[in-house]
Amino acid sequence: MEQNDADLVRQTLNGNTAAYNSLVQRYQRQVYNLAYRMLGNAEDAGDLVQDTFLRAYGALASFRQDASFLTWLYKIASNLCIDQLRSRKAKSTLSLDVELEEGREPAADIRSCGPEEAAVRSSVQDVVQKAVLNLPEKYRAVVVMRHLQDMSVDEIARVLDLPTGTVKTHLFRARDMLRGRLRPVLEMETDGK
Repeated sequence: MEQNDADLVRQTLNGNTAAYNSLVQRYQRQVYNLAYRMLGNAEDAGDLVQDTFLRAYGALASFRQDASFLTWLYKIASNLCIDQLRSRKAKSTLSLDVELEEGREPAADIRSCGPEEAAVRSSVQDVVQKAVLNLPEKYRAVVVMRHLQDMSVDEIARVLDLPTGTVKTHLFRARDMLRGRLRPVLEMETDGK
């Protein structure tokens, strides 16, 4: 029988590291997906997952055991992502184009369709990914959490320590920005080009 998160946290706090390993195995994929969508490359996302679980382990005593462990992890991970994005800006890191040329972004799985459809799908995915990556950090975070992690507005508000109205506003503005940036691509798709 699978143990709940609160039991695993209590066992970890009592010195059972295997219990924490169970939590890591249970949630590392979700944390990785969030980090990858926010940071845009696999290497940084993998590093951030490790940092997230190390931070969580160090702060485990402060975890409210009546809360969602995954939401708590998302909060740690999203804060680390935002810090890293700010650090990137400060250091003027490589552009997305250079990162793509260096192969830092994993290829999409497009084997289940024909070559022409796969090429179009891959191209559209690249354009959408670039558009999301070029959103301001506060908008990117809410878009990734809402549309790629399927989190509710309330969950996002708890993770980011924002009022729900602010989350809704950020989502509205982010969608509006994406619509504007993706309009040419969407028009191409509907015109059959």
